[in-house]
Amino acid sequence: MKRAVAGVVFVVLIGVALLVPLPLLVIAPGSAVGVGERVELGRPPDRLTGNFLLTTVRIYQPTALGVVQAWLTEYQEVLSREEVVPPGVEREEFEEAQRQLFRESSEVAAAVGLRAAGELVEVSGAGARVAAIMDGSPAEGQLREGDVVTAVDGQPVALASDLVTALASRAAGEEVDLTLRRDDREEHARIRLENVERLGRPALGVAVATVDLAITLPVPVAVDQGEIGGPSAGLMIALTVYDLTDPVDVAAGRTIAGTGTIDLDGRVGAVGGVGAKVITARRSGATLFLVPENEAAEARQAAGGELEIVPVGTIDDAIAALQEAA
Repeated sequence: MKRAVAGVVFVVLIGVALLVPLPLLVIAPGSAVGVGERVELGRPPDRLTGNFLLTTVRIYQPTALGVVQAWLTEYQEVLSREEVVPPGVEREEFEEAQRQLFRESSEVAAAVGLRAAGELVEVSGAGARVAAIMDGSPAEGQLREGDVVTAVDGQPVALASDLVTALASRAAGEEVDLTLRRDDREEHARIRLENVERLGRPALGVAVATVDLAITLPVPVAVDQGEIGGPSAGLMIALTVYDLTDPVDVAAGRTIAGTGTIDLDGRVGAVGGVGAKVITARRSGATLFLVPENEAAEARQAAGGELEIVPVGTIDDAIAALQEAA
């Protein structure tokens, strides 16, 4: 009888252990969101005849069973919490920083889309303020919270997104020279970049926000954020605003998915989770997937021939490619 009871207790304990959340995070395919439904112009827009989709990843804390399932499922990654949320940063702080990045990138994307359509846009910022630093990151010991990055290798940084874009094409191990404003003094920091797996690219390991961001649009543009965070929807928001403003119809009745950050010069930057986002696009019925140039190979592998992959470097590239493919 005692052995039977012990056996039952043992089985129950195993069952409980398998269902307890672990200090890990899984990155999995998320949802495809129609951007046209979330963008509102302050004047009557041109009608969209197709649909632009932004693609997301889903991040969740798994149980032991969930980890096994993720390992066995294509394009799901199991990462330590520190690989996603910077050490020393609370999950809530991280999520709010991601929401702020979305809001900022949406403003930039609206400006880029309107500019591409020939509208006059005024934008200004005073640099990228360091809001948080990852423990053990390349920036630790060299940057401080409150530092304002104003240039990378002499290239001006007016916005946080400028800093992200400036680093997107750099290789792990490459050194960058940052011009900083610290305590009302100009200083320099030379930092060797390290690869951050969740971003799929080298990074400093800091969270940043734009100082004194000001964008003046010729027409109000509102973007419904919902639960979305991060800057990777920038390209698709910019294309949607462009198509709603310009008489040229680039959607042309198609369902077009994609991902990529965008800066004020219209340059498309790298993002994380491209494979998972392509899977999301395949499930949504999209026929085309726009992707940053240096991530096209990963996207094609995930597409498996079921989705046309269109690599782009700028919003002008994207518009031209969509017109050519129509």
